[in-house]
Amino acid sequence: MDNTGASPRETRLFGPDMLDNPYPVYARLRTTAPVLWSAPLNAWVVTRFDDVSAVLKDRRLSSDRVSTARHRYGEKYRPVFDILSRIVLQTDDPKHAELRDLIHDAFMRSTIEHYEDRIRGLCRRLLEPGLKSGGMEFLAGFAAPLPILVISTIVGVPEEDRAQIKRWCDAYSLAALNFYVHLCEDQLDYCLAEMNAFRAYLADRVAAARAAPGPGLLSALTAAADTRDTLDDDDVIANCMLLLNAGNETTTCLLTNGLYALLENPDQMALLRAAPDGIANAVEELLRLQAPVQFLGRIASETIELGGKTIGTGELVLPVIGAANRDPDAFEDPDRLNVTRPHLHQLAFGSGPHLCAGIHLARFEAKIAFEELLSATDAIDLDTDALPAGGPAYSPNFNMRCLSSLPIRMTPSS
Repeated sequence: MDNTGASPRETRLFGPDMLDNPYPVYARLRTTAPVLWSAPLNAWVVTRFDDVSAVLKDRRLSSDRVSTARHRYGEKYRPVFDILSRIVLQTDDPKHAELRDLIHDAFMRSTIEHYEDRIRGLCRRLLEPGLKSGGMEFLAGFAAPLPILVISTIVGVPEEDRAQIKRWCDAYSLAALNFYVHLCEDQLDYCLAEMNAFRAYLADRVAAARAAPGPGLLSALTAAADTRDTLDDDDVIANCMLLLNAGNETTTCLLTNGLYALLENPDQMALLRAAPDGIANAVEELLRLQAPVQFLGRIASETIELGGKTIGTGELVLPVIGAANRDPDAFEDPDRLNVTRPHLHQLAFGSGPHLCAGIHLARFEAKIAFEELLSATDAIDLDTDALPAGGPAYSPNFNMRCLSSLPIRMTPSS
């Protein structure tokens, strides 16, 4: 195992000291150690675009991180890992293909477009208080509630339960995105309690769907489990948890960080106001600049060579999407926001067999949200008086990169 390129600074990879701005560290790693063995993480950290893309497409690199990591945390936390082991993102073929095929129909582009009027109506309803008062806390008032309302409709859970589901999703996200790097005991206790409650709630919803099927994805998955020997209620519950989480957390990050990037680059916001047909392309650029999920994990099922290094069977590989999307070999002037940039496969949605199933929903929802936000306003500014000391700060969940708050002032459209 080659540790060449390691340094004391790298012992804090993905730690609090990188939270505000991880990109200088990524840039140094791309140059000095693009495939780095990190002893503290017990993993290979991969940062160049071409290497990250190769890792995500290589079927010799398994997505089943749970089997390798769960033994580190003890029997007490087994329920957390039992749930995570069943989700489509943590499984390989053939089960991965079966789950993905069932989910795919609900997230096809043609299916998602049927929700356009509802998404636009929700955007207008959520923006109205801020337009009337002259400002709002954008994260709490718009970017967080919009995605959970939309994905809950698709999955099929009652509107009155959605605030609680959002809280459960926060715990689920912490566990699902960080367990193969590190979770402390306090975090694990929190995740265990919340995920047990989430599971119990969805078990009741599955029973209700079996008794009286509805139009949502939860009912469709329940019906499928009843006809297939390879699926059961635990699979349905685990993957509904995943969909409720993935369909809201990442889009919340995209909307919040995306608006902040536009506020930091008013010339780019002006371009979109002048030419709103460019918003779809701008969404891709905002995802490239600040990937909500900064890194993924894979397990080598056999020995492979990558970037001149030998990765052994069973070793953990962390492809860093946040680093790949700012690789100057893949994107010109990569640290600059350019909403007219022609995109060459930014990796925020992943790549290969585990490409995000909700890719069409996330793009479509963000496009509509920014269209409605810009058309409803003549000006949007950061409300500096309402910011915490030191300015905007990022949430402590490193691998769900999102500002903790974004207070704005709004001038309604004339």
